Amino acid sequence: MKRIGFLVGAACAVAAGAARVPAQNRMAYSVVSADSGHVALGLAIRKLNVSGTFMQAPAHPDDETNSLFALFTHGMGLRSVDVQNNRGEGGQNEIGPELFRDIGVLRTAELLAAHRIDGAEQYFTRAIDYGYSFDPEEVINKWGRDAVIGDYVRLIRALRPDVVVTMNIQGRGGDRAHEATTILAREAYRAAGDPSRYPEQIADGLRAWQPKKLYFASGFGGGRAGQTGRAGQAGRAGQAGQAGRAGQAGQAGQAGRAGQAGQAGRVTRVSTAIYDELLGRTYAEIGADARSNHKCQGASGLPPLPGFGGGRGPGRGGQLQYQLVDSTIPGQMQKDESGLFDGVDISLAGIAQFAGANSPDALTSGLAAIVDHAANAKRAFDSGDDAASAAPIEAGLAAIRALRAELASMRLSDAARYEIDFRLRNKERDYQDAVLAAHGLTFDAVADDGLVVGGQPVRLSLVAVNRGAVDVDVASVAIAGLDASNGSGPTSAPACAAGVVKKDAVFTCSADARVPQGAKATTPYFSDEYWSHPSTPAINRFEPGVPFGVPFAPTPFRVTFHVKAGSADVAKEIPVQYRYVKDIYNGDKRMELNVVPAFSVRMTPSLAVVPAFSAPREREIHVAVTNGAKGAADATVALELPPGWKATPASSSIAFTREDESLSARFVVSPPAHAKSGEYTVRAIVTSTATGAERFTTGYQQIEYPHIQRRQVIKPAETAMKLVEVKIAPGITVGYVNGVGDQVPPAIEQLGAKLSFVDQDELAWGDLSKYDVIVTGVRAYERRGDLRAYNRRLLDYAERGGTVVVQYNKFEFNQSQYGPYPAVVSGSRVSDETVPVKLLVPKSPVFNYPNKIGAATWASWVQERGLYFLGEKDPKYVDLVSMTDSFQDNPGEKLGSLVEARVGRGRWLYVGLGLWRQLPAGTTGAYELLANLLSLPKAPAGTAAP
Repeated sequence: MKRIGFLVGAACAVAAGAARVPAQNRMAYSVVSADSGHVALGLAIRKLNVSGTFMQAPAHPDDETNSLFALFTHGMGLRSVDVQNNRGEGGQNEIGPELFRDIGVLRTAELLAAHRIDGAEQYFTRAIDYGYSFDPEEVINKWGRDAVIGDYVRLIRALRPDVVVTMNIQGRGGDRAHEATTILAREAYRAAGDPSRYPEQIADGLRAWQPKKLYFASGFGGGRAGQTGRAGQAGRAGQAGQAGRAGQAGQAGQAGRAGQAGQAGRVTRVSTAIYDELLGRTYAEIGADARSNHKCQGASGLPPLPGFGGGRGPGRGGQLQYQLVDSTIPGQMQKDESGLFDGVDISLAGIAQFAGANSPDALTSGLAAIVDHAANAKRAFDSGDDAASAAPIEAGLAAIRALRAELASMRLSDAARYEIDFRLRNKERDYQDAVLAAHGLTFDAVADDGLVVGGQPVRLSLVAVNRGAVDVDVASVAIAGLDASNGSGPTSAPACAAGVVKKDAVFTCSADARVPQGAKATTPYFSDEYWSHPSTPAINRFEPGVPFGVPFAPTPFRVTFHVKAGSADVAKEIPVQYRYVKDIYNGDKRMELNVVPAFSVRMTPSLAVVPAFSAPREREIHVAVTNGAKGAADATVALELPPGWKATPASSSIAFTREDESLSARFVVSPPAHAKSGEYTVRAIVTSTATGAERFTTGYQQIEYPHIQRRQVIKPAETAMKLVEVKIAPGITVGYVNGVGDQVPPAIEQLGAKLSFVDQDELAWGDLSKYDVIVTGVRAYERRGDLRAYNRRLLDYAERGGTVVVQYNKFEFNQSQYGPYPAVVSGSRVSDETVPVKLLVPKSPVFNYPNKIGAATWASWVQERGLYFLGEKDPKYVDLVSMTDSFQDNPGEKLGSLVEARVGRGRWLYVGLGLWRQLPAGTTGAYELLANLLSLPKAPAGTAAP
C-alpha cells in the first residue's frame, strides 16, 4: 500500500546515499551528515577509549535534559540512556486530537525525534501517566510501588549505568508524579544491587548491579525553568526556590522515605554551554533543538540567542545543578565535585577494576593495547588524516575480539568475567561503527511499499555507499523477516551476490521478497485497560518477546550487510524503510514497514451520543474500508448490533478496483423504543467475498506529524452508542472557532445543535449575529492569531445580545485582555474528578435549563475536574461553581472554573471545567452541562427546568 504520500522511486535511495532524516523540514537540514564523513568519524572516535554509562530517570516526556545527553553522548563519548517513567498519556495535546494511549504513542515518537539529535537511548517503565496529581503516594498507589520499582531495577540491571540522575523532592509545587518518580527511582537505585530483591529477574538471567552515584536534579523537573508543557503552573510562584526546597520534603515526612535531599552531598554544577568545535555548536544549543521536538506539549522551535539564555527548557543558558544523594564511593558525599562522573573511572582501561586487586596480566595488557589503538586513531584524526585512522581502529576491533575470546581462560570470577565482557561487547559495537565511519561506509535498505499486508510481494533496493579511501568487499547481504519471493518460506540465501564497492562508488542490488502470510499487524506492544477501567492499576501490559521498555517493538523486517573493510570483518544491521513525500513543503520522510489488515475497517463516529428526548433517535454510521491487497477485491460490510437494535441496510457490498482504494458503507442505526439509557457497542464486520470466511474487524489509526516518524495503532472497528437523558433547546445554531486537539464540535452536533465553523474571514467581517452561541475551542487563543486579532468582534457580538463560551486557555490568554473585563488565566486546577461541585448561583439557567444540574451531573468524570481556571478577575465576573480538591497540597476553595460576565445584552462565559476531555469520554454530565450552555440564549428568564 502506498497511500501514505507520493512515492519516491527506490532508485533515488542510491543517489541519497546515507542521508536519512526521517522527519525534518528541509530548511532545518544540516549540511553535515550525522552518519558519515569527518564529523561522524570524530564522534565515533570519542567513544573508543570510554566505557561509562549515564542514565536519567525523569517522570514524563519533556522532563529529560537533552543538553546533558548531548554533552555526555557527543562530547564525552559515553552511553546515555533516558528511562522515562511513563509516556505522558494523561497530558494535553497542542497539535492534534490524540489523547490517552494515542498521545502516549505521539510523545514516544517525539522522544525518539529528540534523541536523534542528542544521541540518547530510550526506555520506559510500565507506569501510565493517568493525570495530574498533588499527592505522590496516590501516584505510587495507582502505579503499584513494587511493580514500578521492579521496572527500574530491571532496566538498571540490564543497562548497568555508572551514574543515575532523577528528579527532586519538590515540596508542594507542581505535578507530584515527579516526586513519585524520584521516590521509586531512589529505592530502585539500591535495590538493583541487592540480588535478594526481585529474584525472578536474577532467575531470568539478569545480574544485580549497583550504580556508583545517584543525583537529584536541583530545580523543578531536572533543572527546568518551568513546567509549562505539563501545566505545572500551580506551583510556579515558588519554583525559583525549588532547589532549596528540595530538602524540605522531610517536613512532610518525605525525608526518611525518599531523599533527605537537604542532608545529601553538595551541589554539582554542570555547564552545557560548551562549544564543540567538531559539531560547531554548544551542547545547550543541540539540546534546545532536540527539545523542540516535544511539540504536542508546546515546545518552542525558537532557541534562545547565545548569551541571552531564556527559553522554557532545562538549564537555561546551559547551566545545570545536581545534588548527590547517594553514592557507593567512600567519602564522595563530602567532596566538592567538578562533574557528575567525578570519582568514577570511565576509561576503557578502567574495565580492569572488575577483576579486583589482582587483575590478570592478560587483561590489563589486552586493555592497554586497545587503548593504544584508540589513541593512535585519535592522533590521526586530530592531524587531519581521516583515512589514517582506519588501520588503528581495525586493530582495536581485532584486539577487543581477541580479548573477549581470552576471558574464558583467565583466572576471573564468574561475576568479573560477566562485567568485563558486558562492557567489551558494547565497546565492540562502537569499534564496528568506527570502522564503518573510517571507511566512509553507509548502508540503505528501501522497500517499494510502506503499508504492507500478509502475503504481499515487496521489492527491496539495497545499497552500500563507499566514501572512504580504499575499496571495500561486500561479503553478503541477508534479509530477515521476509519470505522468499515465491512464498516458499523465510529467505535464507544471501539477498545479493558478493561484490566490491569501489572508492567513491555505490554497491546496489535489488531483491524480491514477500511479507509472511501470517504477519502480525503493526501496533504498539504496550497496551492498558486503565482508560476503560480506571479502577485497575495505572500500568501498561507489555507484550512478551519484546525487549523490556523499548519505545516500540523492533521491526522484524531487517537487512544485514557483511563487509570486509581493510582488515576488519564488520556487520551492519539496518531496518527496511520506505521513502515517501507527505507534502512537498517538508520533503521526503522515512518509515519502517507497517503491516496493516488486508481490509482495514474504521467506523465514524467512534462515539455516537443519542439524547433520549430527541426524535428520531437514529444515528447515521459510516464504515470506511481500505483495500490493502494488490488489485481488485470484493467484500461485504455488516454491523453487529445489540439485541433489538436495527440497521438499515442490513449489509452492504463494496467492490474495490485497486490497491489503496477506500470505500464507505452508510448505515442508519436505531435503538428499540424501550432501550434504556446507557452505552451500547456497535461493531463493523467486513467479510472477504473471495474466501467467504475471513472476517476483518480492525483498522489502523495513523499518528504522524512532520517532526516524527509515522506510527500506527490498530483499533477495533466499533462505535459506542450512548443513550443519554439530555435535552437541548430546539433550533440552536452554534458558531465554533476551532482550537487544537479539539473534539468538542462532534459533541455539539450530536446534541442536535446546528454547527458551523467560523473561519478567519467570518471572524473579520462576517455576520456573527446569525449564531445563537459562539464557542471558542480548546486553547484557541494560543493557536489562532485571527481570533486574537478579531477578538473585539466577539465582544461586540456579546454586547448586542450574543452568547460567547470560551473554553480553557493557557497563559497566552494573559498577553492581552481578551475577556470583556480584566482577568488572567491562572494555574489553578482540581485534579480529583470525584470532589463535590458547589453551585454558587443555583438559580442560574446554566444549572436549570433545559437540564436540571445536580449531583448526578458530576458523577463518573474522568481524570480531573478542570484546569487553568480564571484567577484574578474583575468583580463583574461571577463565579457559578466552586470546588475544593481532596489533596492536602492543593488546599482551599477553587474558583474560576465556570465564570459568567454579562456584557451589554449578552453573556461571556469562561469554562475551565474539562468538557474537552469529558465529552469524547462519553461523560453524561458533561453533555448536560454543554447542552445548558448552548441553550442559554433561549432560556426563559427567571425560570428553572421543570
